[in-house]
Amino acid sequence: MGKRSVSISSLIILLALLSFLFEVCLYYFIKEHFVTVLVAIVLSVVLTHYFLEKTMGYDGCFLQGAFVTICSAAFVVVIYLLQPNPWMEYDYWALVLVLANWLVPFIYCFIRDFCDHGPRYDGYLFFFYGMSAVFLMIYALMFIKQQFITPLLPPYEVMKFGAHNFVPFMATGHYFEAALSEGKDVSVMVLYIVQMVAFAVPYGFYVRVFTKEFPVILRILLYLCGPFLVEVVQAVTEIGRGDIDDYAFSIVGLAIGVGIFRLVDHVSYYANKRNFLEDRTVVKNLLFHI
Repeated sequence: MGKRSVSISSLIILLALLSFLFEVCLYYFIKEHFVTVLVAIVLSVVLTHYFLEKTMGYDGCFLQGAFVTICSAAFVVVIYLLQPNPWMEYDYWALVLVLANWLVPFIYCFIRDFCDHGPRYDGYLFFFYGMSAVFLMIYALMFIKQQFITPLLPPYEVMKFGAHNFVPFMATGHYFEAALSEGKDVSVMVLYIVQMVAFAVPYGFYVRVFTKEFPVILRILLYLCGPFLVEVVQAVTEIGRGDIDDYAFSIVGLAIGVGIFRLVDHVSYYANKRNFLEDRTVVKNLLFHI
């Protein structure tokens, strides 16, 4: 069994490495980088399905998903630091490539675990928390970069101290009103809002995951204090821009993250009579005892 386990792990790493190298080649030779992302999605589905069926567990899926995600993240960091160069151009499709390499195995294994009504495949919780740890490490680096190294800024100048500093969406509403009255393009502001909201979604989801046993009041404090501390640090250090609207967008994002957790948890409970982070073997044993 030991030799077989080592050979399977070697096969997983080999195929994952070949998959990553193929993605790098596509990114280099094909200028339309969305093609690389589409190919990465297909490869992730095929490899994840193959390893799940071959090992009858999620350990191989984690090894493959984590390996490709970490390698692609390192690749994106390298080409970003080497910009500008005539060989590889950095764009947002590179970030989407990293997200695809993580998200596709994550969603595929969740669906398989959700549809598996018996303990046929083992190790899902290890897969979930392992892939979550990989994502949170990359998310932390991206968050620091986008908030404090090359901070996201709204497309309007710093306004004089006034009511907009305390009333959420007042400055944003003023910008939209002025831009629309002057016939200006508001897509930059819309993109900024989408990015600010999207950055907070994982925070809301994972705070709910890792504090599921906490009192509700303590969870609410974590939801409110996290984005608040980011804005305070930006205001004090003058890195980025501490803004009440940014705080409000973050609250919207984390509410979406919490909503995703609640939706998945409810669907899992009503479909399988268990929460989606409960060990299915334990749940089955409890049902038999009842």
